Amino acid sequence: MRCMSIAAAALLVLMNTSCGGGGGGLGGPTAQEINESLQATLRSVAGDWTGMANAPNAIRLEFRLQEGSNGQVSGTGIMKEANAAFAVPITVSDTFQRPTLTLAFEGMVYEMHQVKAVAQGSYTTVGGIGTTLTLTAPGYTRELAILLQEK
Repeated sequence: MRCMSIAAAALLVLMNTSCGGGGGGLGGPTAQEINESLQATLRSVAGDWTGMANAPNAIRLEFRLQEGSNGQVSGTGIMKEANAAFAVPITVSDTFQRPTLTLAFEGMVYEMHQVKAVAQGSYTTVGGIGTTLTLTAPGYTRELAILLQEK
């Protein structure tokens, strides 16, 4: 039993020092390393994204962006309206001129209207972009607060 206690204590010491928890500052990232990592993440918008608009009739967007030359972005995905039976395919395009991301969505259906949507915001935090999604169709306009987040 005493051997088990010594082995457990030794394992605890090894885990503590290897994870930076008392190992003289070894193993943990510095503030500069964390900042550089965050800045690298914010340099590009390429990848998988989600969007949530918690309006009375909430919508969820899931899409993948690619970056082209001169700040052009494009992508495809789906849009699901809370009251709809199924998701619809969407296309995404526009620009990323760091830090401003501007997105135009085609193919969306909201409240039984075939709508186009636009959103613009500053991509300055990994927490996402809180902005307004403006939906338009002939004789129809809605503005929804939306959170866009890179996965």
